[in-house]
Amino acid sequence: MPSFSIEDARPCGKGQHSPGGSVTNRDLATAIRRYKRGVASRYGALVPDELDTRLPPGPYLVSPKVDGEQWCLVFEGDDVFLANPAGRVLSGDIPVLVEARGMASRVEGTTVIAGELFAARKEGRSRHGDLANALSGDEKAQVDRVGFMAFDLVWGGEPEAKMPLASYKERFDVVQRVLEGGKRLRAVKTEVREDKAGVAELFETWASGGKAEGVVVRTPSQHTYKVKPSVTLDAVVIGYTERTEDPTQVSSLLVALMRPDGTHQVIGHCGNLGKDDNRRAIGEQLRPLQCPSNYSEANSRGALFQTIRPEVVVEIRISDIQADTSAGDPVQRMVLAWEGEAWVARRRMHGVSILHPRLVRVRDDKQAVEGDVPVRQVFERVLVSDADADAAAAELPKSEVLRRQAFTKASKGKTAVRKLLVWKTHKESVDPHFPAYVVHFTDYSPSRKDPLKRTVRLAPDQDTAMAIAEEMLKSEIKKGWKEA
Repeated sequence: MPSFSIEDARPCGKGQHSPGGSVTNRDLATAIRRYKRGVASRYGALVPDELDTRLPPGPYLVSPKVDGEQWCLVFEGDDVFLANPAGRVLSGDIPVLVEARGMASRVEGTTVIAGELFAARKEGRSRHGDLANALSGDEKAQVDRVGFMAFDLVWGGEPEAKMPLASYKERFDVVQRVLEGGKRLRAVKTEVREDKAGVAELFETWASGGKAEGVVVRTPSQHTYKVKPSVTLDAVVIGYTERTEDPTQVSSLLVALMRPDGTHQVIGHCGNLGKDDNRRAIGEQLRPLQCPSNYSEANSRGALFQTIRPEVVVEIRISDIQADTSAGDPVQRMVLAWEGEAWVARRRMHGVSILHPRLVRVRDDKQAVEGDVPVRQVFERVLVSDADADAAAAELPKSEVLRRQAFTKASKGKTAVRKLLVWKTHKESVDPHFPAYVVHFTDYSPSRKDPLKRTVRLAPDQDTAMAIAEEMLKSEIKKGWKEA
């Protein structure tokens, strides 16, 4: 019985393209996801200028970085299919799979090989978007362009060399032997270099020469690095956080790009802002722009971003852009509308993650308009399913307040207020980003330097929410407080 389903598959040339979740063998699906999360998604990212300072000692195994999608080739008896971490499957008489079946006798048992699925071009190197184009069109899909460049052994192997194999060199040797003689299906070209200068030389030959997206470098310490030319983006700042140890300094920026319909889509956070003086100068520029928003987001340390008017444009340098998570699912990013001097959340849509962002400068010569900060800066580099879709507001159920209590305490002519609020969102089944229940505690003290403090806790069910609420009241409402 095959380890995948074609029940919901669509034609793809003379084969089938099954949607996410189509790998039915749980152990196999877990192995493919685990490789993506535990290995491929943990590659370090370097730009060429960092080779001397950040690359560990050699010797190195260096390969060209193919611009495609990470999939796995699965040998299962006489059959062969391709599967990605999200459980999508390519099967049937697709040319690359027909070629792979001729190699099936070289492996023993179920064998899984990781690699990059790509679509060849007549001229120039392959691009990420070429693969989606080649697989579209049902029976007319250009599947003859699809190839697979393998780089690691995940499961199984040859009769004399099977997993587990701790050494990458041993695993790659198996991949090379299994796929020897392939055309559309091959082990990625790999060369040994003894020093960092040799790595830089290969980068110049393959990446700067236009033959590859970058290079992949594997070290004796089992660390792997992607070396790619850095990318710069112009983005609008829509929020900021301050450093706890020095509130005059900005800690991180919340940045967004504009979609064709005039809305703004979040692309990520930037915390690498340079020296302390630069962080203070940015803070002085952003604080007067504070504005309300019905959407909140926290940085990596849990601090909520203070939203600001969309007026400041920054140039940021990044090492990579990703449109999928480590599990192979689309990255979801909030789309916001600037309405009536406030931010209004529309809905989450397929977006991107930016890796290792670093502030280059504030762009005083640019404005927060679609022509200066367009989302196409990233959508031209990665495939995003609804890049041109209208970000219409999602229809969400209204929340229901379950508990509201307020308490006051007078002292020296001033009144402090503490308030508890518990509500059910009714949204968790519509949008998984919403919790089922929220517990909110407000603490207002006019004599305090920071008069307003808020505590927010989330809960999966009502019993848990009420238990959290009781715990808060027990901790915060003591002698002298009167219920209003």
